[in-house]
Amino acid sequence: MTAAVPVATGVRPDRLPRPVLLTWSAPTAEAERELRERLPGRIAAAGDSALVALADRLAAEADPDHPVRGAFVTDGDPADLALLTRPAFAGVRRTDERAARPVALLLPGHGSQYPRMGVQLYAAFGDVAEAMDGFLRAYGPGGAELHADWLTARPRIPVHAAERGQPLLFALDVAIAGHLAAAGVEPAALIGHSVGEFAAFAVAGVIGVAEAARHLAARAPHYSSAPPGGLLAVAADPDWVAGLLPPGATVGVRNGPRQTLVVGTDAALAVAEQRLIDAGRAPVRAQIPVPFHSPLMAPTARRYREALAATTLAPPRIPIYSTRTGRRLTDRQAVDPEFLAGQVATPVLFWDALDALLTERDVLLVEAGPGRALTMAARAHPAVLEGRSDAVAAMPVRAGRPGVEHRALLGALGRIWLEGHPRPLAIM
Repeated sequence: MTAAVPVATGVRPDRLPRPVLLTWSAPTAEAERELRERLPGRIAAAGDSALVALADRLAAEADPDHPVRGAFVTDGDPADLALLTRPAFAGVRRTDERAARPVALLLPGHGSQYPRMGVQLYAAFGDVAEAMDGFLRAYGPGGAELHADWLTARPRIPVHAAERGQPLLFALDVAIAGHLAAAGVEPAALIGHSVGEFAAFAVAGVIGVAEAARHLAARAPHYSSAPPGGLLAVAADPDWVAGLLPPGATVGVRNGPRQTLVVGTDAALAVAEQRLIDAGRAPVRAQIPVPFHSPLMAPTARRYREALAATTLAPPRIPIYSTRTGRRLTDRQAVDPEFLAGQVATPVLFWDALDALLTERDVLLVEAGPGRALTMAARAHPAVLEGRSDAVAAMPVRAGRPGVEHRALLGALGRIWLEGHPRPLAIM
């Protein structure tokens, strides 16, 4: 692993228990149940130190041609083991009832951040640490301070601030996508939300990660020059919401038929909030302190475009469904600096992009970044509700207890195995 960016004195990544992903298969449902009912005894006999060896043995015994597959994440806790013998155990699927759906990654953006997001994964996986360290070095002189603020429970600048949340979300999205790729997961499509679309451009090879890091570092001073404002979340139809908004406020994010974010100046948002309350809604101010995705950001977008004009951009190696247009990204758009720069001043059409993808094909959606906002939005789509597609998150909504991020990522990899894909590699 490459040398880490210096860490603030006294700050260390979490020391974690080591959960493992157990995977198995069987020719029939009865054989699978018998195998699974023996697992608690095998796990208890293995003990904490031999769980990885047991996982490897189970994987070696698993026949990928068997139609019944199982997956389970555990660190040997007896409370875990009781789940294995429940009649309603959820970690089993048949692979002979449908062909394995391709994996599509959802890359979250600002609003999904939480304090110390990804720090557990940074401690658990060398490739995640290497990706994060590489990004922070490329970020330049501010990388060491960004790193220290990320790792500590008491940052100088909180993660909700744009100059912290934007680069860390980008870096973590890219690092998790890279970890999935190292495990053998080849995404068939990408959808990025807000700065997550910039991450999708990096994952697809449109822009280099180091170049993107330098660009994000150059952006940071401009956030403070934007008019004071932010975003307001409301459970209502975007078009209905638009009809209530005062000057200075617009619909900035369309996450679903009833998942809307209003963007504007602080004064305009105060008026919009009261109008929505008067109309019987309960709007909530999002933890996003900049009026991203509104015309208020047009001057900032022009500065971004000038910087990107000197950057080499390439057509994507992986299809991207753009949340700027709500459609599949074209090669011409991918190499146009204005298209990428202008995203910060135009609405996020996540639902439209999701609908374009799910109308075109059935997929297993994996949210490869902090939080579960995109997973929850995707589960409201008819294609997911009707079972044609599915959605799973690879990270939790907050760090929580030690090991929770590790478990979530392994759980997503287990779900990919259950779908009928080859067993993920290098995951322990």
